[in-house]
This record gives sequence, C-alpha cells and structure tokens, in this order.
Amino acid sequence: MNYRELFACVEKSPVSVRMHMPIQGTLKAEETITALVSDSRKVEPGVLFACVRGEHFDGHAFAAEAMEKGAVALLCERILDVPLPQLICSDVRRNMGLVAAELYKHPAEQLTMIALTGTNGKTTSAFMVKSILERAGIKTGLLGTVVYDDGAVTEDADHTTPEASDLQYWLHRMVRNGCKACVMEASSHAIDQGRIDGVTFDRAGFTNLTVEHLDYHQSMDNYFQAKRKLFKSYMRGNWNACICVDDGYGMCLHDEFAKKSESYSLKYNTADFFAAIKSSSIEGQEIEVSFPRASAKKCFVLPMIGDYNVLNALQAISLAWTLGVSGDKCLEGLTHMPQVPGRLERYFIEGVGTVVVDFAHSPDALEKVLRALRPVCKGRLIVAFGAGGDRDRTKRPIMGAAAASLADYSIITSDNPRSEDPAAIVREIEVGTKRFGRPYEIIVDRRGAIYSGLDMLEPDDIFVIAGKGPEPYQILKDGPIPFLDKGVVYDWCREHGKKVRE
Repeated sequence: MNYRELFACVEKSPVSVRMHMPIQGTLKAEETITALVSDSRKVEPGVLFACVRGEHFDGHAFAAEAMEKGAVALLCERILDVPLPQLICSDVRRNMGLVAAELYKHPAEQLTMIALTGTNGKTTSAFMVKSILERAGIKTGLLGTVVYDDGAVTEDADHTTPEASDLQYWLHRMVRNGCKACVMEASSHAIDQGRIDGVTFDRAGFTNLTVEHLDYHQSMDNYFQAKRKLFKSYMRGNWNACICVDDGYGMCLHDEFAKKSESYSLKYNTADFFAAIKSSSIEGQEIEVSFPRASAKKCFVLPMIGDYNVLNALQAISLAWTLGVSGDKCLEGLTHMPQVPGRLERYFIEGVGTVVVDFAHSPDALEKVLRALRPVCKGRLIVAFGAGGDRDRTKRPIMGAAAASLADYSIITSDNPRSEDPAAIVREIEVGTKRFGRPYEIIVDRRGAIYSGLDMLEPDDIFVIAGKGPEPYQILKDGPIPFLDKGVVYDWCREHGKKVRE
C-alpha cells in the first residue's frame, strides 16, 4: 500500500486526520509503506513512523532521524519541518492502532479475538486458553506479559499489551501464519491509553482486581473503570464475557453485563462454571468441574497448585466452552499444558528440595503464592522477594507483612530498583516484616539472596523466589543487566553438582 492509498483509507476511518505534503517531499506516490513503527530504533526503509508523545520522550523529536533511517512518511500531531508526507491527528498514540489496522488490512477481523484483563492471573489464563484451543485443533497466537507468539515465532514480550502499532503487526503475522484465534492480555494501561484501539473482541475474561498500579490510576475506582472499558467499548458482534464472581469487582461486572456473561467460581455452586478441589500436592490438584446444563461433573488433574490457578483454569474453560470447545477437550488441554514461565514454576532439586519461581510482585499476588504453597509444604516455607523501584511505595511494607505472616523465613532482597537505592527499598519492606517477629535476613544482592535460600534448603522445604518470574534482566539505575532467577538456580545446582527436574 502506498502512502496515498493508506491516507485515503484512513480518511474514511474513525481517525480525524489531515494530510500535509511538504513542497520538497521525498516520497513517490507509488512507493510502498511496509510497516508502521513508533520506536525510532525499529525504523527501517519503507516504514511510516508514528511520533508518539511518551512519559519521557517525544517521538516528534526523532522524526528527522527516522527519515535518515529510511522512514517514508510520518504520523504526527503537528506539521514538522521534515520533507516527508505527514498524516496529522490530535493524538498519535490513540490513533496509530486505527492507522495500522488499515495498513495491515484489519487482521483482527480475520481472527477470533480473546482478551483477558484483571490484576492477577492474566498470563496463566492466556497460556491455558491457548493450550485448550490448540488441543481442539484451533491454531492460536498469544500476546502477553511473558511472550508474543505469532503461531510460528515466539519472542520475549516488551509490554503486557504491545503498543498499538506493534499489536496490529503481530495480528498480521498471526493471520499470515494461519492462526484462527488470538488470546491476549489487555492491561489497564493499554486500555486507558488507547493502545488497543483498532481492535475489537469476540470474548473477554475478567480475573480479579486488587491493589496495583495506583501510582498510575490514583484510585481503585479509576483502575476498575479502565478494566470495565474493555467490556463497554471494545467488544463486537455476538460477544461473550467470562467473569470471576468470587471477586467483588467481578460480581459488579457480571451484574452489569449479565445477558452477555458467564460466571465462574470456587465459592458459589450456582455459578455457570464451578469447581471443587478434591486433593492437592506440590505436583498438582485433582479438580471436579461443573459445566452449564451438564448432567455430569467432570474430574481431571490440573498440573498446577493454588486455588487461584483453579480459577484461572475455570476462566480458560469457560472462554473455550463458549467458543464451542467440548468440556472433555477443555480438560484435556489443561492436563497436558506445559508450565507457565514464572507462574508457580517448579524446580525439584535432587536431594535438596523444591524451588518455585513466581512473578508475584504485589502484596496480593505474593500472599496468594504463599497461601497456595503452605498446605503442600511439609517442611519450611522460605521466600526471597523485593519490590520494584519508581513504583507504588505504599505496597512495600505490605509485601513485607505478607511474607512474614505466611513464610517461615524471609529473605528481603532487590527486585528492579531502577533509579532508586535498592537498600532504601529494602528498608521500607522491612518495616512490614518486623511486625510478625519471624526470622528474616536482608541480602540486597539478588544473586546472593537466592544462593542463601538454596544453601539452607532441606528436602521437605519449598523455596519461593518471587517478583521477577521469567524476566531475563534486572533494571538498575544505569540500565538493565542480564539476570534470570531460574538461571541463578541452575548456576547454584551446577556448582553443587545437583540435578534438576522441572
């Protein structure tokens, strides 16, 4: 598609735009626009560069650099002194998804689109939905916190929900690779900032809402309204929502969209999808599931622990079931799913004990992880954790209290300190830890903290490494450095001659 064709399409779309063509323009009408990018580092010859105004940088300042790298047109908010065709709109971030959708010929319309939102559980639920759908023969792409998967290639994710330009590109790749569905996490930031504009959904799931991201949203009501907007403004056709009614905010959503939603629960056997936990161990849980209008209940073994993972499984089951997947296929997909990176990811160290790596980085998430492990831990429950810098400071002592109230031994360490002093963050966490009088230690160096926990591990113990999950880096004041919690565990095992079973 050349720039005149693209601009003509955009003028007919919901985007309010005008076109500016400098007298000394450099683009020929027949020249093809190959992609839309909003990161100047990704500019290649033939792209349309979107000048996004961010928190720290303004993309308009990189327009000339983008031209030098080969950009052939600009999407911007004002006329720039750059000799390229310019598509001008009031808000680039909120419009570039719509422009990208035109460029890539509306790939979302060629896929069954499934969005998952909520504070916790989105990633695990997304992996579960993908596993079920693919077991049912539906090739499915995935966009989430851990990875982006286009059905052929899997890459580490940059954000929970990609920027609008990247989102459309990944959907385009999924269509090209033969995917029939896409399951994606829809973060509150992405919804609020318009990053999912240009996409509508056939199915949406809501997990829960707990204290998180208040540095951005300022209040729980604002946070909830951002989530609610997914169901209010981004659904299409004969859409359906699957909502956890064990959560108060979920109950509100279900009441509001009752005619369009299925409920799932561990508390209320009147829910459309209900589960009972029959038994559990560190290896998994035996679950009994009730389906809507089903005469018989179905049992299976979920290879994960924790009540909240049963809720995640119910969400995945309910979403797939509304898409026509049989109950048996739903349970089969869950039974055979691999471990989800950084979500209660278990490592059994021969003759030493069990290590669990989890992404829990909020008080609620940390508490849920420790509560899930407490009943299946025959020895001591040990936890190493921290809190991110340049983020909500109020949760730090709450996390310290959550760890001290549930673990036998806590190691307070560094997470991603960013521009803050990691020792100062640790001291704020310690305030909450002290309240319970249980043993703890402070080891600011994260590698040292993990080694300390492994050194004290005994065969019946469980050692939880919380906060970073599958992140392959640690963000320090001077920038990110390579660091993977799982990798540190394997380093310790190699040094001590120990075998690991995942």
